[in-house]
Amino acid sequence: MTSKFNNKITKVHWQPLTKLLEPSGKKQQTLHGFDDEFIDIVDYIIRITHRIWEQKNVGLCYQYYSDICPVFTLGGYFECVEQVVQGTLKTIAAFPDRSLIGENVIWKEEEEDKTYYSSHLITSIMTNTGNSDFGLATNKTGRVTTIADCVCFENKIIKEWLVRDNSFLIAQLGIDLIDAAIQFAKIIPNDTFNSWYSDEFDRVRQTEHRIPLTFTDKNWTVENFVHSWAQTIFNQKQFSTLTDFYHVAAAHQWPGGRKSTGLAQISGTLIQWLAQCPDAKMTIDHIGVVGFDKDTIDIALRWSVAGTYSPHVERLATLKGNNFFVLGCSHLRVRDQKIIKEVTVFDEISLYANIIRDSGVSLPLLQKGA
Repeated sequence: MTSKFNNKITKVHWQPLTKLLEPSGKKQQTLHGFDDEFIDIVDYIIRITHRIWEQKNVGLCYQYYSDICPVFTLGGYFECVEQVVQGTLKTIAAFPDRSLIGENVIWKEEEEDKTYYSSHLITSIMTNTGNSDFGLATNKTGRVTTIADCVCFENKIIKEWLVRDNSFLIAQLGIDLIDAAIQFAKIIPNDTFNSWYSDEFDRVRQTEHRIPLTFTDKNWTVENFVHSWAQTIFNQKQFSTLTDFYHVAAAHQWPGGRKSTGLAQISGTLIQWLAQCPDAKMTIDHIGVVGFDKDTIDIALRWSVAGTYSPHVERLATLKGNNFFVLGCSHLRVRDQKIIKEVTVFDEISLYANIIRDSGVSLPLLQKGA
């Protein structure tokens, strides 16, 4: 199944960090314009992330990010390396001991030997000893999953889409999700974010979502499989078809720290989430795939969901009918044409903050002093 993939490219899964930071193999990709020390795009992503975040060499952002580098998140938009540096410093100040465990890097060559797309799945352990956008320091330790999708060209990241499971993080810090969203809604995004958010919402809403897509063993491709997954489950809400896409004992991780095993639990997670946006439409915006072993592949997806909000909690009842938009990323591990493991990440705090801000409704905080 994976014979067409370059299996000599750096593998991250369960590799000792010391081995990843001192690669001994030969150069596996040309990497036109990149520093000679990097043997492939995965090596580049792992080592620069370690240097900037683990070693706290924040100034290396000037070396590894282009001067103009659009960074898209559901909570805001950064445009230049100076803003990347500021955001990095702000996060480290709130969580000084943050450690990053690189779970996987799924990559794609966008332009031969020149431009590369990487999707970096990260688990972070960190203690909130400094004040942050979430509020005053809690001195509690939390674990958070992040996916950073980057376009890399000549030794620099030139564009990035960043998603983080912030709702799971704040739950561990003892902060209420809706309170956090109310506070985030007070942050006024810049005009570029507002334009991107509006354009993306319209783009997804205008997409045809009742296209019949099927695949068989003979015509199975990653593209067919992924688009059918999005159309059948998310756009057409046909949950009995989960067996076509997931292994019967698949592991499933969803924002908020939700974890499911098996089809019944996965179905419950997806139905509960989609119930708050019954007319949701999903688009697949980028696909990357690499080999994991001889029988297994890893797929990275960047996707968008847009629809109309149907409140799932009483506190948000006044927001019914508002626009609902998500920027999300997923890593799928597929064996024998079925998903055996899924990790999906998006920022639930920013999702609800955007709905609250757009509504203009003033909502009370639940926690005193929040």
